Amino acid sequence: MASPYEKMLEDALGAYQRQRENLTAAKERIDEATGTATAARREVTATVGRTGEVTELTFPTSAYKRMAPVELAGVIVRTIAQARQQAIDASAEQLAPMLPPGFSAQDLMAGKVDVQALFAARVPGFEGRTEDD
Repeated sequence: MASPYEKMLEDALGAYQRQRENLTAAKERIDEATGTATAARREVTATVGRTGEVTELTFPTSAYKRMAPVELAGVIVRTIAQARQQAIDASAEQLAPMLPPGFSAQDLMAGKVDVQALFAARVPGFEGRTEDD
């Protein structure tokens, strides 16, 4: 018969394993996140990966042929920006459940979160640490 401490340790190990599996699955979903946007007049469609790299750029209609180069360039840049935002939103959606209350996944993805505060909220004893510790 197992002691109560062995049961507690077994339960804690099982909870850790489940959490690790959940985090691994979430990381895979975040790594696979993409964003795709099409310009309003369908001149261009852009797809980007989770880090914002352009993975596909297509011209679904011939509308781009009637555009001045500077106008087309603007449409391409805006469409890529929309696709990047979609990829950020998809990644943030996967990340949000792992963050402590009060922290925005959108802000974290945009670099607007105080990482020290994030760790202090999740790791006991972290509050007073600095980069030199």
